[in-house]
Amino acid sequence: MQKTVFFLLLVIFSPLLSFGQDANAEYLKNLDLAADTFLRKEPIPDAVLLKLVPEDDEQFSLYYETTYPDHRMNGTGFFYQSSRAIFEKALQSKNQNFYVPSLQLISFADGEYAELFLEYLDRIVEQDKKKFCETVRTKHYISQNPMKYYWETLCQ
Repeated sequence: MQKTVFFLLLVIFSPLLSFGQDANAEYLKNLDLAADTFLRKEPIPDAVLLKLVPEDDEQFSLYYETTYPDHRMNGTGFFYQSSRAIFEKALQSKNQNFYVPSLQLISFADGEYAELFLEYLDRIVEQDKKKFCETVRTKHYISQNPMKYYWETLCQ
């Protein structure tokens, strides 16, 4: 009986497990493409930059690990420069494709890179507070800082 239950649970949940692995494999593939482009000193295409924005903590960890001493991108400035590129594109008034993704990236603000992320959040909010409030009110990351703080302080 136990083996049958275990087998059924495995069959039921294995697609969910492989989905996360597939998503992370795709994320890593895009991360490598962005890193290779960056190392060639070429501009990272917008489509690749947009896919750098993590969907969850696991993907953000993969992105941030590019700063770790044992990672090939350590010391290149890749994490900070690619993040800045995403934020700068969001600040460009005609490039709306980056607005929501930039806020999603900022929602991961923590630790040593938090100051950079919050600096851009201030600039984005300053540019159009109403748009910021309308955008984040429906996002899942509104319940966590820094978005929660900004929402409660500026939008309510």
